[in-house]
Amino acid sequence: MSNAISINNTVLMGRLTRDPELRYVSGDIPVCFFKLAVARQTSGEEKTDFIPCVAWREKAKFVSQWFSKGTLAVVIGQVTSRIWADDQGSNHIAFEILCDQIQFGETKRQRLDRESADKQGDAARGSLQILALDAETGMLLSGAAYDLYRADGTPVQRNMAGTDSGAHIVGLPAGEYTITEVAVPAHYAPAARSVTASIRPGEDCVIKIPHTTQAAPPAAEPAPAAAYSIPEGISDDDTDSPI
Repeated sequence: MSNAISINNTVLMGRLTRDPELRYVSGDIPVCFFKLAVARQTSGEEKTDFIPCVAWREKAKFVSQWFSKGTLAVVIGQVTSRIWADDQGSNHIAFEILCDQIQFGETKRQRLDRESADKQGDAARGSLQILALDAETGMLLSGAAYDLYRADGTPVQRNMAGTDSGAHIVGLPAGEYTITEVAVPAHYAPAARSVTASIRPGEDCVIKIPHTTQAAPPAAEPAPAAAYSIPEGISDDDTDSPI
């Protein structure tokens, strides 16, 4: 037996990047997965790492019941690794923190104040949905893409791809925006001009952009038959025999 000392103990404090995910394995054993956004200093700049964590049994139930996206958490645990091979035979390795202890990193009052501020911030923003439609049938079209600009011309998002449910962007500050189509649904003519959208707090602004089918190019006229003359002494019959 080796006498070397081995230590595997990690302490992290960060906010959950999303709501924890609770599952049950082997029928009734709870396991909870979540990620912590943890800040660190590198060359005088702050960087953020997103650390996957896993909790089992009672700790899993505790995290699932009391923690949510944005909660500041303190985790004490061990670094574990998993190795697996994909369908092509390539090996992959993943690291995660096996939680031994989990506790809140903020008081209940701090958490409630933060959640209230988050809700107020969300209420001050709106969302935008852009739908490309067939001008005659009203059918939703896919394949369109758009650039979105603020009223002063500052780009917000470029090349927003539209699907059958349209292009959708959330969390926009209230104000005026300009939509410019940069890709057109197949077999349709491009939109005639840019469109203005007014975003209001807490509302979903829906912009419908009609498209007409693109006329097929006119068929090319057949080239005229080449004119020719029969040389003297040649008869225009099947044998073309000399006279």
